[in-house]
Amino acid sequence: MNTTFAFQNAKRKRARQAEATSRRTRASGALAGRSDTVGVVLRRAFAAVALIATIAVARADEPFAASHDAAAFEKQVDWSSVRLLAVQDGGRYKTLDSFARETISKMYGEESFPGLSPLATLMEWLFNRDAYIDTPVIKVKDMGLRIHFTAHMPEAARQRIRQTGLMTPREFNDATVQQRIDELEPKFAMNKAIGRVREAQAIAEMMDRFICLVPGAGRDPKDPWYPPTQLAANVAPLLGDKSVNADAVAQQVGGEVPGYGPEQALKAFMPWVALREAWQQRDAKRTNEKLAQLADVLPSLAAAGVYPSLDQRRAEFTYYKYGKFTWGYWFYMAGLIAGVWALVTRWRTPHVMSMLLLLAGMTVHAFGIGLRWYILGRIPVANMFEALVSSAWVGVALAFLCELIFRSRVFAIGAHATGFLSLILVSYILPGGGTITTIMGILDDVMLRIHTVLIISSYSLIFLASVIAVIYLFGYYFVTNPVRSTEAGLTVALGGVILLVASLPLVPSLAAYVVHAGSESAWTHQPWTFAVFGWIAALAAASLSLVPVVPRPLQSVTAVSLLSLIVVASTLAFLPRGFAVGLGWTMALGGFLWGVATALGVALRPSRAAESALAVSAVPAGGAAVLLRPILAGGAPGDERSRREMPSWLHHFDWSHLIILNLVFVMLFVGIILGAVWADYSWGRPWGWDPKEVFAMNTWIIYAILIHTRFVAKSRGVWTAWCSVIGCLMMVFNWCVVNFYIVGLHSYA
Repeated sequence: MNTTFAFQNAKRKRARQAEATSRRTRASGALAGRSDTVGVVLRRAFAAVALIATIAVARADEPFAASHDAAAFEKQVDWSSVRLLAVQDGGRYKTLDSFARETISKMYGEESFPGLSPLATLMEWLFNRDAYIDTPVIKVKDMGLRIHFTAHMPEAARQRIRQTGLMTPREFNDATVQQRIDELEPKFAMNKAIGRVREAQAIAEMMDRFICLVPGAGRDPKDPWYPPTQLAANVAPLLGDKSVNADAVAQQVGGEVPGYGPEQALKAFMPWVALREAWQQRDAKRTNEKLAQLADVLPSLAAAGVYPSLDQRRAEFTYYKYGKFTWGYWFYMAGLIAGVWALVTRWRTPHVMSMLLLLAGMTVHAFGIGLRWYILGRIPVANMFEALVSSAWVGVALAFLCELIFRSRVFAIGAHATGFLSLILVSYILPGGGTITTIMGILDDVMLRIHTVLIISSYSLIFLASVIAVIYLFGYYFVTNPVRSTEAGLTVALGGVILLVASLPLVPSLAAYVVHAGSESAWTHQPWTFAVFGWIAALAAASLSLVPVVPRPLQSVTAVSLLSLIVVASTLAFLPRGFAVGLGWTMALGGFLWGVATALGVALRPSRAAESALAVSAVPAGGAAVLLRPILAGGAPGDERSRREMPSWLHHFDWSHLIILNLVFVMLFVGIILGAVWADYSWGRPWGWDPKEVFAMNTWIIYAILIHTRFVAKSRGVWTAWCSVIGCLMMVFNWCVVNFYIVGLHSYA
């Protein structure tokens, strides 16, 4: 009897296992057919992006009319002997190539003139400046100043300057323009803008005084260096007054260079004067000779141990030559596309491609950081450029390791998004262009460096977690209610379009901003915007309380519409136009992609039977869920017990999210504590309610709430994801708004 019963049980168990296997096979077949279509679409999109990138890279700029002969002449010039010469500038030593890139960028906005290398541009400006009197080479970044400076100019010049921001030296030196600079300089709101203009003006007029190539005569590396033209006063006794005053000898600048006798000064001064003459005459042979002579003479003038090492100068030249290696974002972008492809189709090939591209991007990224570290002689975390690049690599590396261990595929997507955004920001958005600078004395402390590394690394992980959170939210709403998810995405996109219409002068009668020359940004609010949009935001916020009485099918779209209205109206009422335009594009494109992706997923999703089979694919014949929760996910359980109808991949997304959040919680807490310890022995108090301190604590509190919310919330994964997005917004506010717009003890950070 017992044997018969056992045999029947075993038979029924084998039948259940066979049925489960059959369901999984049918589901996989249904998905495979759909995946083929998705794969074709993604392959074509990838090919289109690659074609556009190739066309953009292949584009070449035409030289200025004044530069045509210089562009042809430069092909005969050998820069190898002088590009590694040391220049003392900005409190540090840099190569002549770096000096050229940085100074020309401050004047022109780019590292070189079209068709010329940075060094050729430098020589042109030093020795042939008069030829560019009517060439637009002086950059005015701020639109408000462009309007101020061009109000009296002819229409053609006014439109050109307002569109490009480039003025000719003749236009810039106009008496009216100089008068307006003097008038605006005392105004606090214009301080930074006028400071940039004054810096460009100083470079344009006195470049020959900034190129400090001649080492000081002392043995202290901190002793000042001097421009070659200043040696004119030292060599006067040998050349005679007539020669000194001739154009071939160059202008005298300042007094004598201390510690240099006439014969010693002559070794460097005469090759410089001859180089000027050869360059102006386009004599390639003589130019190369004098460049080589300067490369030999100038280092020999320095005392032992003063001149920077050749290896360090080579490293800096390589770093600048290859664009600070921020072009690694191409690998991250391609990998992001492949990663999304792998996540949607579950194919192995695109996943391998994504990981290889991630490894390539990490390698380029790390090489740039390591090279900058070697050049500086310290860990590169002292300014916004260094913090963004370094912290992003930490986040990418941790995500790469997590992907190798857990293979959830969302870690790879988060890593690519983090690396891509950071390198794009430092390449095109962040002011300063990543110029290598000296560290402030207050930051030169081991304890503070540890604190800084922990804080910025946690910020990188916060963004990484928010990317995984958005993926989870998309998947959750796609599974639970794709129609409402599509409606919500398109509603947000509509809000973005409204914000753009009100921010851009497309419809003048509806524009919330008007051009105003008295503002640094050149745009100011219309007189009625604060009252009108402020009341709209307040009414929309009050209307949120009525959402529960709206018919249930309309509740979600009503809530999203009101929230979008609050965001749009508040932005138009209180925030500047630049922020409004950026937010408008983000909402419009993000909402549109969300809605379209959801709709496309609905069209391509498998049948209900296949989806159900996939949802229980991890459930064996006995009926107990086999969902192996990673130990690093920690915390309270997620939705895997209370919501068994959810597909297993959503649970894995939730666990992946928790792994990063737990790291964030610990790293941010330890970083804040170490910052307080450092502040106590540096400033005499551990906590001073500085804006940076307050918002760093606010960010940590959000993640403390997030961790504990999982113990009480019903849909734990959803609440965790939304809190993670809010925490990321707080981090962005703390890192960007507080650093750039709120004055405090951390304004240098």
